[in-house]
Amino acid sequence: MNLDDVLVPLRIVVASLLIFGLLYQGSVMAIGAAVFPDQQSGSPVTHDGEVVGSAEIGQDFGADNPEYFWTRPSHIDYDAMTSGSAQLGSTNPELSERVRADLETLSQYETPDDEVPANLVAESGSAYDAHISTAAAEYQVPRVANQTDISEDQLHEIINEATEDPWLGVWGHERVNALELNLMVHEELEAQGALEDTPDSEDTEETNDADDS
Repeated sequence: MNLDDVLVPLRIVVASLLIFGLLYQGSVMAIGAAVFPDQQSGSPVTHDGEVVGSAEIGQDFGADNPEYFWTRPSHIDYDAMTSGSAQLGSTNPELSERVRADLETLSQYETPDDEVPANLVAESGSAYDAHISTAAAEYQVPRVANQTDISEDQLHEIINEATEDPWLGVWGHERVNALELNLMVHEELEAQGALEDTPDSEDTEETNDADDS
């Protein structure tokens, strides 16, 4: 056997690993960091200097938080590591039971007397979509207004401000990021002094020491 019969393929393998495994991947990551720094870092959403979530991953604003706008249901609890909806068919009894439970939760609060927007009871394809339709946001205005004492007109203004247009005005539909929307509601509640201040740990320790004495 000629030595070149071994060295030539070996050189090709090594060169391919260097070019496509290191140089190509490194170049893509460098370009992404320079051109799309926010997306590369996970599209973080910050509040008061702290990261509170991602603009692309939903969070559970459910029945325990009636003062906030709710997002789409998720059978994976919005875990992006296991993305994918349950893919339940229209005749599947599990789907009927889940939708019925979601409707019962919605009916516990004041809601308009029209049809419930589909994306409040239907998962997205990924099951962690962070967005809801403008119709779904508008549907929840009476409940949020009742729970927060923020006027409905003001909530409509907040929704309009948070509404994202279709990409390039063509692809997709108007949508609202539920986390961004709820942060705006939270800020309004803070401005109204409606949120209770939580004592810090030092104050708690001093109180406990005083009680012990």
